[in-house]
Amino acid sequence: MENYKTQIQDKTVVCIVSGGNNDINRMKEIEKRSLLFEEMKHYFILNFPQRPGALREFVNEVLEPQDDITKFEYLKKTSQNTGTVIISIQLKHHNDLVQLKEHVHNFDPSNIYINENKMLYSLLI
Repeated sequence: MENYKTQIQDKTVVCIVSGGNNDINRMKEIEKRSLLFEEMKHYFILNFPQRPGALREFVNEVLEPQDDITKFEYLKKTSQNTGTVIISIQLKHHNDLVQLKEHVHNFDPSNIYINENKMLYSLLI
């Protein structure tokens, strides 16, 4: 569809997904791929504080009210103070990515943005 966007601009387009290889179990995967393509779903590796209120602080300082955490998983607790976390954030608008990256960097300057690293993405997601 991306190749035809100028031809279909301002027109109603319907995509029919059917066939034996598209059952109900694949819908989540199709949705995830679509969100990645539209630059609305983003994965990071962060060093996350191990203290009460840290998640609330992350939500308040990093996310916009319309953003959503869709995955939060500790990969390794490196000490009593921090743990390595893989986190997925779904944006309401793909234009918010620059601001999201800036806020994530302020929270953890050593963060890794997984979307740009195909090897890490295939290993962790």
